[in-house]
Formats: sequence, structure tokens, C-alpha cells
Amino acid sequence: MKTEKIDRRKLPLICRLILKLPMPSLDFLPQVSHGIFWAVIVPIFMVLESYLALSLLLAFAFPTNIVLAGAIPAIIFIIFLRIQFERFINWWNSTIAQQGYEWNVEKATREYIDLQNNQKSKKNEES
Repeated sequence: MKTEKIDRRKLPLICRLILKLPMPSLDFLPQVSHGIFWAVIVPIFMVLESYLALSLLLAFAFPTNIVLAGAIPAIIFIIFLRIQFERFINWWNSTIAQQGYEWNVEKATREYIDLQNNQKSKKNEES
């Protein structure tokens, strides 16, 4: 069974829309500080965002407060989905589809058993 590359034009509509969103970039930071950004700045931002959501829930009336408090986590989740879709498509196209793996388990099992038998026969001949 041959695997094909993922064609972005054949994906479902929601996936194509998410992939059309701009990719967030950390190019403005030096390469060394990317780890500091994800390990220090993002957790601090998430804690501060929870306080912001709590204050938005208390400051506005019912329908507005839910929308305002849910907007930031929804945007972060959509950005996360965008990054994960992109990574999965790149991984699939570079590893699975590119090399053309043959998923024939019976053939691989027969080859493995033959290899084991050859190694046993060589050990018996040496002894």
C-alpha cells in the first residue's frame, strides 16, 4: 500500500481555513531565547490572561462577559491548531509519503524469520 502526500486543496473546508491563517513567528527574537519565551513568558502570560478573564467576567453583563472572556483562549487554541496542522502535514509529507514505505507485514515477517534462521545456522556452523 502506497501512501500519498497530503494535498492541502483536498482537505476539509475548516482545515483549509485554519491553514490560511497567518503563522505566528518568533523571528523577532534571537534563536537562543525561543526556549525562554516558551518556558517563562508564555506561562506568565497565561496566568495574567486568567486574571483578565476573571475581571472581564465580573466587569460586564452576562452575554458580553462570556464572549470577552472566551475570546483570548479561543484565539490561542486556533493558533495552536494552525501550528499543529502545519507540523503534521510537513511530518507526513517528509517521512511517510516521501519514502514510500511498503506496509507489507507478511513479507517483513518472512524476511525476519529467514534472517533469524540464517543467523542460527551460522552459529551452528561455527560451533
